[in-house]
This record gives sequence, C-alpha cells and structure tokens, in this order.
Amino acid sequence: MATKIEALRWINEGYDITPIRVTYDEQGHASKSPFLAYASDKIDKLWVLSNWKKNFEIGLVLNGEDYVVFDFDDMRAYERFKIEYPSIERGIKEKSVSGRGVHVFFLNTESIIQAIGIIDGLDIKASKNNFAVVNPSTDLEDVPELPQDLWTFYETNKGNARKVFVSEQSSDDDIPELDMIVNGFGPEGERNRNMSLLVWTLLTLGFNKQQLIAVVDLANSQSGLDDDEINKTIDAAWRKWTNGR
Repeated sequence: MATKIEALRWINEGYDITPIRVTYDEQGHASKSPFLAYASDKIDKLWVLSNWKKNFEIGLVLNGEDYVVFDFDDMRAYERFKIEYPSIERGIKEKSVSGRGVHVFFLNTESIIQAIGIIDGLDIKASKNNFAVVNPSTDLEDVPELPQDLWTFYETNKGNARKVFVSEQSSDDDIPELDMIVNGFGPEGERNRNMSLLVWTLLTLGFNKQQLIAVVDLANSQSGLDDDEINKTIDAAWRKWTNGR
C-alpha cells in the first residue's frame, strides 16, 4: 500500500493521482476500485494529508496526452509479447500491485486511445478519465517515446479490443456509446447488451450513481426497456465498480 509520504511525492512532482482501493481474491487476482470520482474530484496536498488511508494505492490518472501503459496480466503474457516485440523493454517497467502482472510506460506521442483486451493478457491504457495503479517507487521522469513497432502493433490489433475510449484530443462523438443517450439502445435483441455497455462506459468516465441513473433513463426514453432490468444492471455494475460499497 502507498503511504501519505509517497502520495505527496507524486502530487509534488505534478502528477494527477487518485486513491484506489485494491482487494484480492483467493487466486491473488486484484480488484481495483476508485475511492473518488477521479475524472472530476481532484486531490491536492491538503486532501492527502487529511484523508489518505493506509490501505490506498496510487492511481495515476491518464489524460490521453501523457502516457500509454501496456498492462500485462502476468509475466507469461509479457515474456510472450517480448519475443515478437523486444522494443517493449525500452519502456519504464514496474510490477503491478498484485505482483503478478507488469506495467510498461511510454509517452503517448501517437495519440493512442485505450484498448482493453487488445490481445490475450494485454490491456493498453491511454485514455482520459482512466487510471493505472502505480508502484509508489516508480520513476516516470525519463519515459521514452513509443517505438514504431509498438504503434504498428496497436494499429494492427486495436479492432480486437473489447472497449476503446477516446483520448482528450478526440470529441465525445468518437465514443459510440454516447450516441445512445440521444438515439436509444438500438434494435431489439441488442438493447440489453448496449444498455449494459453504456452503464460501464459511464462508470469508466467517472459518473456517480445518481448521474448514471439519470443518463441511462434519458437514453431509455428512446428504447423503452423495463425499469427493473435497468435497475438490476446498474446496481450490479455499481457494486462491482465500488467493490460492494
């Protein structure tokens, strides 16, 4: 866990950070949930001194223009990737808080957008309003630019990702889920899935539960899904996102 002193160091060095609660299942897999709506609730030295708890980890809030993080589930995924793309070793590497995975940082000079599950065992995090839980001792001062072959890998495989979110340089129109707010959840047979996708997109963008309900209700005015089904989806997603809080 990160101490107040470690959190203050990241604040003093100019990083946008947020407190993250991390829990582990019996297999050692980490579940990470933000303590704050980090997209809008920004912390400063006073907040850290007054509110930082000993069970918090440091979440580095990404803005789409600073870093791209190659987030490997475990060392096997990293070693497999390194065989084909040895330039991954040029980045700043740290072990994940669980000790199982690896984060590799580069400068986001190519305006990469986020791609979750781009290949098995690898997420690419780069969008605004997302975060990477960092090792407090990691030094990002000399992060290198993204190598060309890793950019090519991203461009070639980004269509395989489960979720893609835009960088701050892009407009909200580039997030297809946000079209649902105006146009509804699409044709019958796809509405429940699309509604769930919108819920998770809004959570990732930092919406609180009250805002989430209001926006989903607005989208549903064009679709007419059952209110109970929507409430169940929102409640389940919120419990998972906040680790049961």
